[in-house]
Amino acid sequence: MAPKKTNIKIKRSKINLYNKKKSKAKRALKIVLTIVIICGLGVLGYGLGKPLIKYLSGDRPEESDTSAILSSMINSELLANSTSESTESTTSTDTSKPAPNPQISEKIFYLSDSAAASESALTSELAQAKNAGCSVVAVTLKNTTGYLLYKSNIANVKDTEVVSGTLTAQQIASLISKEGLVPAARINTLMDMISPPYVDGSYRIVQSQGGGSWHDNRPENGGKIWLSPFKTQTATYIGNITAELSAAGFKHIICANTRYPAFHSVDITTYLSDLPLTDSAKRAQALWNVINAAKTSAEKNGAQMWLEMSASSIVAQSRDCTDAEPVFDKTQLKNVRIIINYDLTGTTGTSANSTTSSSSTTSSAGTTSATSTAGSSSADGATATSSTSVLANTAGGTSSTSATSNTSTPTASGASNAYTRAKDFAVKAKSLLSGANFAVRLPPSLTGAELADVTKALTEENITILSI
Repeated sequence: MAPKKTNIKIKRSKINLYNKKKSKAKRALKIVLTIVIICGLGVLGYGLGKPLIKYLSGDRPEESDTSAILSSMINSELLANSTSESTESTTSTDTSKPAPNPQISEKIFYLSDSAAASESALTSELAQAKNAGCSVVAVTLKNTTGYLLYKSNIANVKDTEVVSGTLTAQQIASLISKEGLVPAARINTLMDMISPPYVDGSYRIVQSQGGGSWHDNRPENGGKIWLSPFKTQTATYIGNITAELSAAGFKHIICANTRYPAFHSVDITTYLSDLPLTDSAKRAQALWNVINAAKTSAEKNGAQMWLEMSASSIVAQSRDCTDAEPVFDKTQLKNVRIIINYDLTGTTGTSANSTTSSSSTTSSAGTTSATSTAGSSSADGATATSSTSVLANTAGGTSSTSATSNTSTPTASGASNAYTRAKDFAVKAKSLLSGANFAVRLPPSLTGAELADVTKALTEENITILSI
């Protein structure tokens, strides 16, 4: 019997195998994303939850983190500004102080012309210098007349009337050094009316006008001769004096009145027409020949040379025939130290210009003179370095008048005027002497409000003050 056929029923599923595989991948991806989200929420929850828990539990900071950061930034900025201001302040302070080199830092005490006359006179004035707290003492050893105020041993000079001193240069320097002070010798260079015959350094009138020595005024009116920087003998003479003084122990040589006399136009065009007096460059170079002769001689013996000028010459409209004329050569100006005597005290209109009157010339025994204001000063009067009798005394001169400035009684507003004058001078000096090593010496007569105003003006301009 044939087996009974059984009808087999095939169960058909509605699920596609492809779709089944695809569904597994999707589930895996969902699981991964879920884990990531849970981890992220956990981290975020911890970050937010911890401060919240602290806040709810009362454990919270006094200020927020943002406030602390801002405060830190402000403090840092303030600190930076404070440091910057401190640096600027230090820089400003440093520039107001004289650098050890090349700035002049010593306080200088100028002795009178009579200080070197005797040991007792010198000792007495040295005591004043010590009491004033000065470290350098300047003693004039060649005055404006031309006298050597020490016992010189220079050949062809030692036995002449030019030598008026009894103490040797070495004795004078030694006495100063024994008091713990630094000796400085001050010499008037070109203002010299009695130079020894062997020097033959005076101005000579051209032969066509009679020849002879030129005088700055009529002899009967006190006219005097000057040493001419155009002559090599002049530079040699000043160099010899400097060499003798520096070898004797003087550590500094101060050259004063290195200038031309107040020439009148007729002097330039007629009596001294052989000289290049209209050539500014040659005039300046002639002055520097004398300055460099002194500088070289001083440095050979380990001394320094200082060039002295006056404040009135610095502020003058024209510096011809003043002791500031050497500033024409800016290059050489940087090679020397400069001391400026502040002579603008109590003045209303200061000008160092040379003023002259109408020419009045005569010829007598081979001499001639041109009348000029500068020539009418006394024999010892340094017209370029003194504006009042006070400054002349402190600077070593004995003149009581000056042809280069007008004097008047200070008014109630004198103090403010003093500040204005000093400020004007300071600005001009810095411009004129740019790059040069200079300092200003105030006269001891400057006191009270005027001293305060002048000192303030100079200090504001960072100018070194040698003595107050």
